[in-house]
Amino acid sequence: MVAKLPRKKFTMTAENGQCFTRSKPERSREKNREGLRPRRTVGRTLHPIFIHLSKDLNVKNSKDKMAEVPLIPAEEIMSCNNVQDNLVMLEVGPHRDTWRYCVERQRLADRSEWFRAMLVGPLAPPPSTPPPTVRLEHVEKRAFDHLLRYLHDEPVNFQSVSTARATLDVAHQYLCPQLARLAIKYLEANLTSNNVLEVLQGLKLYAANLGKAESPSAPPLPGDEAGEIAVACASLLGACMNVVDSEPAAILPQERFEELTREEVAEIAERDTLNLRHEGVLFTALDRWAASECRRHGVEPTPCNKRTVLNDEIWFSVRFTLMTDKEFIEGPMASGVLTSKESAFIVAKILGHHHDRQQQQLQDATVGPLSRLSNVPRRFSMSAAERKLKKYRHGKLEREENRKNRKRECASQGQRACASLGNCLVRVLACVFD
Repeated sequence: MVAKLPRKKFTMTAENGQCFTRSKPERSREKNREGLRPRRTVGRTLHPIFIHLSKDLNVKNSKDKMAEVPLIPAEEIMSCNNVQDNLVMLEVGPHRDTWRYCVERQRLADRSEWFRAMLVGPLAPPPSTPPPTVRLEHVEKRAFDHLLRYLHDEPVNFQSVSTARATLDVAHQYLCPQLARLAIKYLEANLTSNNVLEVLQGLKLYAANLGKAESPSAPPLPGDEAGEIAVACASLLGACMNVVDSEPAAILPQERFEELTREEVAEIAERDTLNLRHEGVLFTALDRWAASECRRHGVEPTPCNKRTVLNDEIWFSVRFTLMTDKEFIEGPMASGVLTSKESAFIVAKILGHHHDRQQQQLQDATVGPLSRLSNVPRRFSMSAAERKLKKYRHGKLEREENRKNRKRECASQGQRACASLGNCLVRVLACVFD
């Protein structure tokens, strides 16, 4: 009979200096348990915060100190899971030039109907880890940043007209009237002849239910967010047209004029209030726009094609009869857009040749596009602020002129006084020597 050898025991030293013994089989079973599955606590679940706390307490596989670590209740873990499910990643901007935002779905849905449909409705992406990504390639990233600031009740500060105009587009798309009013307030305060076409482009689509006078037909109903934005855009549209009326000679030659729609071009060309001294400026702008439109359609910008892309009503909104004969011959007539018969009729009108025989020959021509010719000068109407500024400038010039006149008068009086004094002195000296 072989005697059983006693099991070998190992002596371990704990962190508190106390010694305890464990047998080799016990240590092996403990390692197997630790390697196969994590330790579990009865009735509780470990939370990521627990790991952080365990490191702070220097817990190293000690059952005594594990009991001292506070555990997170299950209901708090459920709330954390709900927060994780509520997150979504928004990727804004064109490809390879995007900004990414990790936002809460419900918070955006509570502030915008558009976000409610996109992030919470049936078409919303399902929750996942990491949060799902929603791409918004058609949105300008800086404008979207202003939108998120507004939805999170943070201050919105614009740095440029371009960003403010893009923010107006985003505010209209996501139905945020207050943000639209903030952008419009900034745009109205910074409108100039250099940026008015950028602001004007596409603005008429937002200002719905408007007539020629750029005023809304009726106030919006309560809760009508689109109607509120339309009324605000109508005010901005009127401000843009006032700038166009005041400085058309500086605005029409700009390249951005070629990017306007046909309706926007017609709206500008037909205005009677343009402060335009030379109608050739308008014709040149229309000719450039027609050439660009031909290229957009992939056709050669010949005179015939340019005449086709713009209807006769827009072409003959130019008041050709107000031009000089040289201006007309070197401009519209040389472009080839007008027919030879139309050019002959207009030249005769400019030169005042109305003989009976010529009138009889050209009578048929007045039935077509030539019937739209107008020789009525455009009436430029200044706004109250512009009138006040002009009056101030006129008064300032008048005061300067009066000041100069007084100086001249004083100088002349001084010269006369000196001359009189000199005469008296000569007479006195003559008397003394006599």
